Amino acid sequence: MYMKKRSLFLVAVLSLTLALGGVFGCGAKAPATGSAPENTKKEGPTIKISSKTFTEAALLGTMSLQYLEGLGYPVENKMGLGELAVIRPALTSGQIDLYWEYTGTGVMNLMEHEPVFDAAESYKLIKEWDAKNGIAWLEYAPLNDTYGIVVRPEIAEKYKLKTVSDYVAQVKKGESLKFVGFPEWEGRADGLRSFEKVYDFKMPKGDFVNVAMGLNYDTLKAQKGDLALAFTTEPRIITDKLVMLEDDKSAFPVYNAAPVVRQEIVDKYPTLAADLKKLSALLDTKTITELNMQADVEKKSIEEVSSTFLKSKGLLK
Repeated sequence: MYMKKRSLFLVAVLSLTLALGGVFGCGAKAPATGSAPENTKKEGPTIKISSKTFTEAALLGTMSLQYLEGLGYPVENKMGLGELAVIRPALTSGQIDLYWEYTGTGVMNLMEHEPVFDAAESYKLIKEWDAKNGIAWLEYAPLNDTYGIVVRPEIAEKYKLKTVSDYVAQVKKGESLKFVGFPEWEGRADGLRSFEKVYDFKMPKGDFVNVAMGLNYDTLKAQKGDLALAFTTEPRIITDKLVMLEDDKSAFPVYNAAPVVRQEIVDKYPTLAADLKKLSALLDTKTITELNMQADVEKKSIEEVSSTFLKSKGLLK
C-alpha cells in the first residue's frame, strides 16, 4: 500500500497525543476566535473540528475552525487528534465531525485501491466510496501534497529544466545529473520503477544518490546532488530557492486535500459545503507551502498564520 510520508508515526506518539487532549503538530492549541454576531449565529449541532498532527493538517483544521466560527457555526476545537489510524475511527464514530484528508490517502489507504494520478478521478472514487459510510468529501483544494522533483537553481538554468521531461531528455543525451532519492522509493513498485516507466527512461545507477528521508534538501545544499525527490508543499523549496519541475506526464499519485464531514452534519447545515468551498478554492500548492513556511521556518503560531491568511482573503473579520 502506498504510504503518505507524514503518516508514519509510532503508535506511542499517537497515544501520547490523545492523552494530552489534542495537541497541534507545532505544539500549540488553537484558541477560540471569538463569537460571531448574534444575527449570524446558526442553529444546529456543534461541529467538532479536528486535524492530524503535522503542520499542514493543523493549518487546514484551524482555518476551518476560525472561518466557520466567524460565520456563526457552533464549533468545538478538537485539533491534533492523531494520524489516520486514530482520526478516521473518530470521524466514523461521531467523536469528531470534520477534518481535512487527502484524496490519495483515501483512495490508497482506505479503499486499498491502486494509485491514481488524476485529481478529479481520485476525488470521484473516494467521494462515491465514502458516501456509503455516511462520510461526505466536500470540494477538494487545488493543493497537491505529493512527490515532486526539485532542482538546484543553477542546474535548472544551465540545462533549461522546467519539466521532468526536460530532465529525462538530458539523461538520454548522456548528461550525468545526480538524483537524490530515498531507499524506500527506489525499491517500491510505485516508486522509481514506476517513474522510469512513465517517462520511458532508465536512470543510471551511478547517478542515483540514496539518502535518509529528510536529508535530500541538505544533500542538494551541499551540492552533492543536482536534483532530488521532494514533497511538493515542503517549505525548504522556498527557503532553499529550489526549482520544482512540472510533472508533465503525471508520474506521481495525487494528494489533494479536502474537508471530510459526517453526512449528518452536512444535512443539518445546507450552507456548509458552499462555505467551505470558498476556503478550499484559495488553497493551491504555492499558498499552502508559504503558510507551512510561516509556521515551520518563521515559527509563527498555527492560529496566527491561519487568522492572518483568512483576514487577508476577506474570510474572517
